[in-house]
Amino acid sequence: MTRFVVVGAGVFGLSTAYHLLKDGELDVIVLDKSTVLPAPDGSSTDINRIVRSSYGNPFYSNLTHEAISIWKDDFPGLYHESGVLVLGNSGYCKAAQVNDVASGAVVAPLTDTPEASPLAHLREASGYLNNSSGWADAEGGTRALLTKVQQLGGKVLGRKTVVSPLFSPTADAVTGVKLQDGEEISADAVILATGSWTPSFFSSFFPELSQRLTATGQSVGFVQLSEAEAERYKSVPVVLNFDNGFYVFPPNRDRLLKFAIHDGGYVNLTDSSTPISTPRTISSHGPAGLKIPKVMADKLRAGLKEIYPELAERPFCKTRLCWYADTEDADWIIDEHPKHPNLYIATGDSGHAFKFLPVLGRLVVQRIRATLDPSISSMFSLNRSFAPHIDPDRLGRKIEVLREEDLIGPE
Repeated sequence: MTRFVVVGAGVFGLSTAYHLLKDGELDVIVLDKSTVLPAPDGSSTDINRIVRSSYGNPFYSNLTHEAISIWKDDFPGLYHESGVLVLGNSGYCKAAQVNDVASGAVVAPLTDTPEASPLAHLREASGYLNNSSGWADAEGGTRALLTKVQQLGGKVLGRKTVVSPLFSPTADAVTGVKLQDGEEISADAVILATGSWTPSFFSSFFPELSQRLTATGQSVGFVQLSEAEAERYKSVPVVLNFDNGFYVFPPNRDRLLKFAIHDGGYVNLTDSSTPISTPRTISSHGPAGLKIPKVMADKLRAGLKEIYPELAERPFCKTRLCWYADTEDADWIIDEHPKHPNLYIATGDSGHAFKFLPVLGRLVVQRIRATLDPSISSMFSLNRSFAPHIDPDRLGRKIEVLREEDLIGPE
C-alpha cells in the first residue's frame, strides 16, 4: 500500500488528504506542528473567509462555483450566500464582472441596493453585486474537513514538527520525513503543505521555495456589535473593494464584524542575515502576536468609514495578522520538486485559497497522478516564469517590514 505523508493540516494539507482518501489511498498521514488542531495560528482558523467567484481569471471563477456547490451539499450550515458587493473601477474589476456573468453568477447593479440598506450610499459607486457568492465559517470548515479525513481512515497528528525530509541513499528521491524529536516516518510520497511557514522551515533544503514564496502578514480588525446593530447588518453582503483591498463581512453569530485589507502586507524578519520572513503569531509571541501595525489600524478605520461610517470610530475588540504564502503572480504552487522525486509542494495560497477547500486537494492529487490538465499544471508549476498578471491582491503594493515598536492591539 502506498503511504502518503502530508506535512501541514491547513487548507492545502487537509484537502489533499481528503482527496487522496476518496481516491482509494488508505495510508494517509497528516502531520502538523500545532498541539491543537485546527492550529490556532493558521490563517484559516478564523471566523470567516470570502467565497467569491469574482476573478479576472475564469479558471478561478469556474472553480469557485464548483466549490460552492460542494460547500452547500457537504458542509451544511458553514457557507452563507450573503452575496459579495464588488467595488472598483479597474480593468480587473470589469473582467471579474464579465467572468461572473459568463460562469452563471447572478449579478445585479449597485443601483438595485434597497434604500433601507446600510449600503444604500454605495448605489452610485463603481461595481456590482454578485448574488451567487458569500462567505464561509473558516474554522468550522477546516474542522469539518479534518473530521472527514479521519472518518475516511486518515491519521491527523498534532505535535509533529517536521525538520527535514529523508532521502534515498542512492538517489535524491524523498523517502519520508524526520521530526524534531528524532522520529522518522517513511513514505512513498511526501506533500509539503506548510503554507506561510514553508520558506522559513525548508529554506536550507529547498532554497528555491524561499525564492518563490514570501510569508506576508495581512492586518485584520474586529468590532463588537450590539444585538440591535447585528440585526441591522445581518443581511448585508460581503463588501470587497478591489481598488484598495479593503473588505468587510456581515456580523457572525457572536455579533463580531470583521474587516481587513489585503495589500502587499508585512514581512517578519527574525534574522537580519536573511531576507526570509517567518510568521509572527499567537503561537510564537502569545497575545503580542495578534497586534497589527498602527498605520494599518488607521487604514482599516478609514476603509470602514467608507463602507459603514457609523461604525468607523468603534474601538477594535480584536486584531490579528493573518499570514499567507504569497507568490509573485498570486497563482498557487502545485508541483513535484524537479530535483527530488516523490516530493510534492502544495502551497502559495496568496490569500485566496480557502474558498476552494472542498476541491483544492483534487488538483494536488491530479498533479501527483499526472492527470492534471497541462495548462493548469503549467500555471501552478514551481519553475514557471513569474510574470504578474493584473491582480489587485499583489500588483503595485509595497511590502513593509514589521517593527515591534509600531504594533498595537485591541483598543
